[in-house]
Amino acid sequence: MNTYRENITVFHYTRWYPNRYDPMFGLFIKRHAEAVAIFAETGVIYAHPVTDGKLKKTYELDYRFEKGVHTARVYYLTFKPGKSVVKQTINIYRYFKANYLGRRLLVEKLGKPDIHHVHILTRPAVIAFFYHIILHIPYVVSEHWSRYLRTGSFTGNLRKSVTRMVVKSASAVTTVTKNLANAMQENHRLTNRAYSVLANVVDPIFYRDYPKRLPNNETTFVHVSCFEDQSKNISGLLRVARLLNDNGHRFKLILIGEGMDFDSMVHYATDLGLKDNQVVFTGLLQGKALVKKMLEADALVVSSHYENLPVVIIEGMALGLPVISTRVGGIDEIVDTSNGCLVTPGDEQQLAQAMAQFIEGSLAFNPELIKDKSRATYSSEAVGEKIAALYQNILQNR
Repeated sequence: MNTYRENITVFHYTRWYPNRYDPMFGLFIKRHAEAVAIFAETGVIYAHPVTDGKLKKTYELDYRFEKGVHTARVYYLTFKPGKSVVKQTINIYRYFKANYLGRRLLVEKLGKPDIHHVHILTRPAVIAFFYHIILHIPYVVSEHWSRYLRTGSFTGNLRKSVTRMVVKSASAVTTVTKNLANAMQENHRLTNRAYSVLANVVDPIFYRDYPKRLPNNETTFVHVSCFEDQSKNISGLLRVARLLNDNGHRFKLILIGEGMDFDSMVHYATDLGLKDNQVVFTGLLQGKALVKKMLEADALVVSSHYENLPVVIIEGMALGLPVISTRVGGIDEIVDTSNGCLVTPGDEQQLAQAMAQFIEGSLAFNPELIKDKSRATYSSEAVGEKIAALYQNILQNR
């Protein structure tokens, strides 16, 4: 498969990407690009708007070679959102020019690309569509955004019309779940002849060899989220913890993350009478600190009311953690009886029962099998090879 590197050069256009202001923004897209770089010459073009006056000129080009990926980040000066048509037009012009400047730099370093890969609709796909019409360069669209679900915010007749055009003209469309692909087609008529599911990539740090967790008298659950209670239903999980506690079960619940409802959830746990040593709020953890804390757990718990497919599920599986989750979004596409248990969203009694069965041992899983399956599906090599094969097929059948 390494012969792909000699034959294919791909440029990624992306709406989200880690940048100097937010190193976590679109991190999963960066991992996709790094996975592709194992098999093909890879460049990323990302335009980031700046409104805080920190730029000394209208465009600032930042080129870096990161883990095999030639990365052109272009920071451009933009006006704050408002009603001025002139300012909105200037913002749009600067966005497209920023992408042009990034592309020009990568062409100097890598030559012209064989294929474009768009992440997150719609504007980046307009660029790829333009080069498809003018230079006959095929493009792939990868969509990760849950705005196409019925709970989402995909609105506007012009946006929808343009999005339908660029999606239809793509050589292929990938989504992180079948659920998202169905929503795009059924809810918004975003049709394409070649939809497929493309998994997110698990950070290689989750696949390192770690010492096995020593047996413990109390079962430990871990929950990782952005602490937005309306969707993540952390309050419901806390009520389940209170119910388990009232029924005499010995357990520990670790909640990792931060967000708009973090403080209210800490107070709510106190109001429910949950002790600090039983329900632990760690705040935001990343990298090795996140892995270390997740390794303290026996199982991962997801209690969302609605969801697409949280990355933390595949990260937990990479560590051999079984998943107890609500059946929402595309979660049931990867969680089955071999690696977890699914319950009805909003049914706290059912979630409590599943967690109780896990504590008692009547619900059991093989962590090593979970890890092996994860590596074969979500590692950089596995995902990169799948994307490279997609490129190869498109180019051979032009």
